[in-house]
Amino acid sequence: MDYVSKTTHDGRNVRVKDYKKRIRRNRRRRRALAFAFLLLCLSVFLGFAPLFSVSEVVCTGNEKVSDSVLFAASTVSIGYNIFRTSTAKAERLVSAIPYIKSAEVRRRLPNKIEIRVVESSVHGYIPLEERYIYIDESGKMLELAQTPPDKAAPVVQGTGVTEFKGGQTAAADNAAKIPLLAACLTALDANGAADKITIVDITDTERLTIYYNNSLKILVGGIKDIDYRIAFAMQTINEKLGANPKGFLDIRTPAEAIHRDSAE
Repeated sequence: MDYVSKTTHDGRNVRVKDYKKRIRRNRRRRRALAFAFLLLCLSVFLGFAPLFSVSEVVCTGNEKVSDSVLFAASTVSIGYNIFRTSTAKAERLVSAIPYIKSAEVRRRLPNKIEIRVVESSVHGYIPLEERYIYIDESGKMLELAQTPPDKAAPVVQGTGVTEFKGGQTAAADNAAKIPLLAACLTALDANGAADKITIVDITDTERLTIYYNNSLKILVGGIKDIDYRIAFAMQTINEKLGANPKGFLDIRTPAEAIHRDSAE
């Protein structure tokens, strides 16, 4: 109990118990308990009220991956309470699908779950025995197929990849190869040339070679400044070599680029 100083009627200073402070403290405690009780009641209501039971799951942004696959992967349950449904878990599980680049799962009150995705697309393929591994621009393995992709994409040679693990980055026989491949595919895409390149050869990481329409062999070199060198190659083709370039083009040093009519 706290004490306060008071002056009596005869002028003496005395210390007495501060009952008003105790009353104020007790009032605050009662208010806090009442507020906590209301929160508890609200939580119980939101957690069990039929109004907030999931009745629909809406999928957006998907073309390659079906709604049913997204729904099954998310583990969202129809009829389960929307607030007790873990959107973080659903995002993690949906993102694990090989063709999904990113996923976002949101609650739409009172009873809908929305799954928004961005899909990966095929930017190349790696031969594996008599089958083909489809990869995106980062080297992530998307699918193991019996035939090359329908979309125009280069075959990637010299990776040393020996197994398929969907959703994982391809494991090459040299740690430098996949970063080099990813940089190459990204640069080709940025320059609008992805559908013109038929082969990407990364056997030697310092002598990356690409083939333009199967008729022009382009020696790109290593990963340093690869985006600039590929942009330079496409500019050279457009401005000097024409629509059907042939032969060999060495752009390892753009200022000293060499073109020959016959392949190396």
